[in-house]
Amino acid sequence: MPHIIAIAGPVGSGKTSLTRVLAQCLDDAATLYFDDYERITHNPAGDLVQWLQQGADINSFVIPGLADDLARLKQGESIVHPATGATLHPRKYIIFEMPLGKEHGETAPFIDLVLWIDLPADLALTRKLREYTGDFLARPVGNDYRSSLAWLHNYLDNYQLFIGDVLAVQRERIAPHADLRLDGRDAPERMAQQAAAFVRATLP
Repeated sequence: MPHIIAIAGPVGSGKTSLTRVLAQCLDDAATLYFDDYERITHNPAGDLVQWLQQGADINSFVIPGLADDLARLKQGESIVHPATGATLHPRKYIIFEMPLGKEHGETAPFIDLVLWIDLPADLALTRKLREYTGDFLARPVGNDYRSSLAWLHNYLDNYQLFIGDVLAVQRERIAPHADLRLDGRDAPERMAQQAAAFVRATLP
C-alpha cells in the first residue's frame, strides 16, 4: 500500500521544491499538489475574510476530487491528474504538497506523515516577493511592468487584509501536529535528505 507524505508550510517556504527533491531522493515516489485541486484562492478575497471572522474552520474548505484520488492511490489504483490529464500511477511513496496537513478532515485519513517547513513569516514573504519579481524581470523587454506592479500592489494589500492572518492560522493549527519539522532556511536538498531518512525509518 502506498504511503502518502504531506509537505506543509507557509507560502514561500519551499514546499514545491521540497516535494520535487524529496521524490527524487526516495526513488520510488510520485508527486501530487494541492494547488491542482483547490478552488479557494479563486474565490473573492472577501470569502477568506469572512472565513477568518467565522472561526477559520479548515473543514469548511471544499476540495473537489481530492479525497477520492487519495483514496484510490492508497488502494494502489491509478488516477487521472486533474491539471494535466496524464495518468498518475501509485508508487511506494506519494509526496503530497498539502498546506493543510492533517487538519482537513476529509483528506486526513489518507495521509501517513506530515512534514512541516519552519520559516519566519518575514523571510517567507521575502522569498515569495522575490519569486514574483523574478518572473516579472524574465518577461520580454517592453513588457507592461505597470500591470505587474499593480498586481503585486494588490497582493500586498491582501496580505495585510487577510493572507497574513490565514498563514498565522495555518502555523498555529498544522505545525504543532507535524511528524517532522524542517528548517526552511536550509537548501531543499538538505531538507530532502533529512526528510528521506525520516520517511525511510518511519515507513520502511
